Amino acid sequence: MALNKNERKVLDVIRQDPYVSQQDLADAVELSRSAVANIISNLVRKGYLLGKAYIVNEERPIVCIGAANIDNRYIVQDDLIANTSHNIKAASSLGGGARNVAENLGRLSEHVELISVVGNDDDWRRIKSHSKHFIDLTSVSVLEEKTTGNFIEIINKEQEMLVGLADMSIYECLTPKLINKYLNVIQRAKCIVVDSNCPKETIEFLLAFTKRYNIKLVLLTVSVQQMKNLPHRLDGATLITKHNELEALFKRPVQTNADLKEMVSLFLQRGFKEVLISKDSEKIIYGNKNHMRIFENPYPHNQKYDWGQNEAMCAGMLYAEFHPDFCEDIVLAGVVNAFRTLECLEIVRPSLTNDKLQNDIEENRIPITEIKF
Repeated sequence: MALNKNERKVLDVIRQDPYVSQQDLADAVELSRSAVANIISNLVRKGYLLGKAYIVNEERPIVCIGAANIDNRYIVQDDLIANTSHNIKAASSLGGGARNVAENLGRLSEHVELISVVGNDDDWRRIKSHSKHFIDLTSVSVLEEKTTGNFIEIINKEQEMLVGLADMSIYECLTPKLINKYLNVIQRAKCIVVDSNCPKETIEFLLAFTKRYNIKLVLLTVSVQQMKNLPHRLDGATLITKHNELEALFKRPVQTNADLKEMVSLFLQRGFKEVLISKDSEKIIYGNKNHMRIFENPYPHNQKYDWGQNEAMCAGMLYAEFHPDFCEDIVLAGVVNAFRTLECLEIVRPSLTNDKLQNDIEENRIPITEIKF
């Protein structure tokens, strides 16, 4: 949450001397004691100070809001024949757009908190057992009358999805009213990542909140069905989406580079600060008001799967943005993490660390096409 000039002055003095008296503090910033007392109250409310003892809260988290669910995939091993059973290879993993971004960030040693809703069931206990090592789960609401989200995907031997089945009804409970319970978490965030499992009214609420307090907002779309939750305008936000989701939304092909560039321009005109669109596992296009870039995937990978690609890209970009010495090219850091994640066919690559990502960036050979306006 942004600070005004006097709040910054007071916080700077406290950082230099956490034991400073309120009168000395008032003298140092040339304000009255009552004015300083009000400023300290504001700093506590905004999360920069932990109580009246002038304990500075230096660490501001990235807060991810949205789904935490189980993904189940069934890969058919033989030719499909109607009205009979088939041999399959089953795979089950943790999923959910917001949770996936959060785990990527946690593996990169970033302080990240998750706001989500789950059922009091074995799926939640499985998610918690794994995720707690990377993510602060304090703000996850356990709803007794609901079941944790689940996604089922049936894939043929050519590795094309035949059908996806999703039970995501629990995320309708991620209302502005529920989000209000965690405003103390959101207020001290340096960035909010929200996935499109959240209702539209919640996304609009978060947009208004982040604009008011000058907090970065990233919207991650997660499925064709949930594109209904995408607001028409998200002024100043970052959009991360997929070409097939845009095809469904606009009922037109989004296949060629010209199609992708047109979509980037459309969302920039709608007020987005920057837009990223992935085209399967083949390429990613990035655009802001100054230029566009197309990144081609050069690595060996499965052409059909794009599991976890956009979540990895989101996390890589944010880590680079908030650690300026890590990588000068913020977008490249995200794209490299995305393409490398596709190689392992895992939602979040288990080998991910900040050192690993830095090595991947140094070794990258991604062809990049620059498009100037």
